Amino acid sequence: MKKGKVLGLLAMSAMLMTGCVDHMPELTAEQSEIISEYAAGLLLKYSSNYNYKIASEEEVAAAMAAGQEASEPETEQAAETDSGQADDGTGQETVSPETEPGSETEQNPVQLVADLDFAAELGIDDLIIRYQSFEICSSFPKDNSGFSVDAAQGKKLLVIHFDMEGLPEEDVDCNLFDHDIKMRVNINGTASAAVLSTMLPNDLASYMDVVHAGDIVDVVAVAQIDDMTEEEIQTLDLWASSDSQSCTVRLK
Repeated sequence: MKKGKVLGLLAMSAMLMTGCVDHMPELTAEQSEIISEYAAGLLLKYSSNYNYKIASEEEVAAAMAAGQEASEPETEQAAETDSGQADDGTGQETVSPETEPGSETEQNPVQLVADLDFAAELGIDDLIIRYQSFEICSSFPKDNSGFSVDAAQGKKLLVIHFDMEGLPEEDVDCNLFDHDIKMRVNINGTASAAVLSTMLPNDLASYMDVVHAGDIVDVVAVAQIDDMTEEEIQTLDLWASSDSQSCTVRLK
């Protein structure tokens, strides 16, 4: 009886769809569901790529169990991937130190700075670059002569100073921009910030000028950080890379 009802509804739908009519009769929800189920069954039954079969309850249970087992490794993997990130409550993600660029697990081991020559560590010839000091300020340079960098509201600038010198007996035509230097700082093992690209004439990453024999040039790396004082910085790590090498050093 049900089959005859369905066939009748199908025939009526076909006539209505192929003929010119002024009004399409509305089907009830039950009629629409019956037509959809029957049409889907016919398509699957007569498809050459479909093995028409009614699954038993045991087969359904086995398929569900297999699907649950397959999803468990993906869930564990997603949990491991997300373990390196956390929401700090402001909608921004913080990255754990273990996954920071420049961490001991991802880059070279942290070295004590002492008299470390950054130029040698980054594969830069004819120059010596050594860490000198750091300062925290709202604007750099403080005298505002020429181009300067200002911190955003509620932020500070971390300015790292380096002493750069050339060869002792001849001038060096220095072009650090070509070495594609990138840097990142990590403060107290948790807060991380990328060094900014600035138009400061003594920006370490883009310095282009002649370093005269025997001269020492002050070059800087500037990062924007949260508002804090120099006394609040317990440890300060710097990750630096060039187009050929990289290093990670502890400045404090």
